Amino acid sequence: MRTRFEYAHFIPAALGGAVLGLLAPSLALAATLQVGADKTYKAVKDAVAAAKSGDVIEIDPGEYVNDISSIKVGDLTIRGVGDTRPHLKATVPPPNKKGIFVVELGVGPVTVENLEFSGAKISAADGNNGAGIRAQGTDLTVRNCYFHDNQNGILAGDGAMTVEYSEFAFNGEAGYEHNIYVGAGPKFVFRGNYSHHVKSGHAVKSRALENHILYNRLMEEADGKGSALIDLPQGGLSYVIGNLIQKGPAAENKNRIVFYKGEGATNPDLRLFVSHNTFVNDGSPNAAFVHAPTGAEVHVANNLFVGPGTPIKTDDANTMVVDLGNLQTEDAVLVDRAGYDYHLVDGAAAIDVGEALDALLVPDTQYLHPLQTEMRPVVGAPDVGAYEWGVDESTTGDDSTTGDDSTSAGPTGPDPDTTGDEPGDPTQGGSTSDEPTSGGPGGDTSGPDATTGDGPTTGDGPGSPGSDGSTDATAGVDGTDTSPGGDEGASEGCGCRSDAPGGSAALLAGLAALGLAGRRRRRA
Repeated sequence: MRTRFEYAHFIPAALGGAVLGLLAPSLALAATLQVGADKTYKAVKDAVAAAKSGDVIEIDPGEYVNDISSIKVGDLTIRGVGDTRPHLKATVPPPNKKGIFVVELGVGPVTVENLEFSGAKISAADGNNGAGIRAQGTDLTVRNCYFHDNQNGILAGDGAMTVEYSEFAFNGEAGYEHNIYVGAGPKFVFRGNYSHHVKSGHAVKSRALENHILYNRLMEEADGKGSALIDLPQGGLSYVIGNLIQKGPAAENKNRIVFYKGEGATNPDLRLFVSHNTFVNDGSPNAAFVHAPTGAEVHVANNLFVGPGTPIKTDDANTMVVDLGNLQTEDAVLVDRAGYDYHLVDGAAAIDVGEALDALLVPDTQYLHPLQTEMRPVVGAPDVGAYEWGVDESTTGDDSTTGDDSTSAGPTGPDPDTTGDEPGDPTQGGSTSDEPTSGGPGGDTSGPDATTGDGPTTGDGPGSPGSDGSTDATAGVDGTDTSPGGDEGASEGCGCRSDAPGGSAALLAGLAALGLAGRRRRRA
C-alpha cells in the first residue's frame, strides 16, 4: 500500500523556529511499493506504473517473465530484495521494441539494484538492439545487477551513468551489440564490474565526454568471441585504472584490447590515461594493448602487459605519448594465469618497480572477484599492474607474519538504502572488516577526480610511442559500427560520484617514496 503525506501550505518565517519545526512544508514522504506473489503488486510493470517521484520499489525473488516496464518518473529506486536476485526474463521481443526496462526521455535520477535481466531481443527490422535496460533518461545508476543473453546488456543514450558491481555476460550478437553501450553523455563511471564473453561486440563501449573505467574484470577467457575489451570511439577525457583486462584466443577481433578514438565523431577532450592495469593477451601476437589511432595525449603508466603484442600503438605522429613504468613479460609469475587470477606471486618482476605517478592515477582500490573491490595496500614502491603484492604491517610493531598475502583492509559493500551518489570521506577509504561484502565499497572515493580540468601528467614529456604508426588489419569485427540498426540508434534515447583517489592513499604513496610510511612487505 502507498503511504504518503503531502503538505503544501506556506508558513510565514515570523511564526518562529518551534512552529516551523512542527508545521513547515515538507516533501511528500516516499512510498515503498512491494512486488511479489503475496504483495500488493504481482507484476513489476504495475508497480512502476503506479510509482511517483521519490518512491522505492522492492521486488521479491522469482521469475518475472515478459514483465516489461516503462519508467516515467525520476528520483525512483527499483531494487530486488531477498536472498536471490529477482529475474526479469524476456521470452518474446519486448513490445516497446527497446528493452525490459526503458527509462524514458528526460527521466532521472533512477537507481536499479540487485536485479537480473535476460532474453531482450528484437528483430533486425526493428534494429537488433534489444536491451536489459534501455536508458534514455538523464541519470541512471545500476548496482549489483546481472545482464546476460540480451542483444545489449545496457543500451544508453546521452545521460550520465554509473554502473557498479554488476555482471555482464553473453550479450551481443551481430558485432554492433555489446555487453554495455553508452552514448555521448556527460560522464560514465564503470567500477567493480565483471564483463565477459560478449558475443562479437565490446565488453565496454562508451561515447561519453568523460569516462572512468575503474577496478573491473574485463575478459573473453577461453571461448569469448568479442571485439575490443574497452572501446572509446569518440575519445573523451578517459581514465582506465586498476582493471584486469584479458584478450582471449577465440576473439573475433584479435588485435584490439583498449581502443581509443577509432571512429569519426570526436569528443572535445582527447586525453587518455591508462594506469595500473594488468593486461593479459592469450591471443594473437599482433594485438595492440592500447591502440589510439588519434588523440592529443595518451598516458600509459605502471601497467603490466603479459603476453605478446604492442603495448602502445598510435597512428598519428602528432599524438603525445607518455610511456612510464610499464612492464611487458611472457612470465609475469601470477597466481593462476590459466584460471584468471592475476594476483602477483612473491618474486614477480612487477613487484616494487612502478614509477611515482600523479595522485589522480594512483589506485587505492583493487578488484576482488566476484563483483567486489577492496583497499589496495601501500607497500614500499608501487607494484606494476592492478594488484599490490603484500600487506600493510605498519601497525604490527614487529616482523611477525600471520595468515596469507591478502590486504589488511577487507572489501566493503554499499548501504543498499542509499544511492551512493555522494563522495565519501577520502580519508576513510574502506572498512577494516575481514569478511567480503558483495557489492563493493560504500562511500568509495577511488578513481580519478575529473573535476580538476587540466588533468594529470605522468612525466616531464612524451615517452616512446612503441608503435610504427601502421594500421593493423583485424580479423572478424573491426570494432566500428557500420551495420544498420546498431547502437548508433541509442543517440535518440539513452549517477555519478566523485572518483578522486587522493586523501590517504595519495599521501601514503608520497610518504612511501620518501621512505617514511613505515611499511614492510610480508614474505611467504
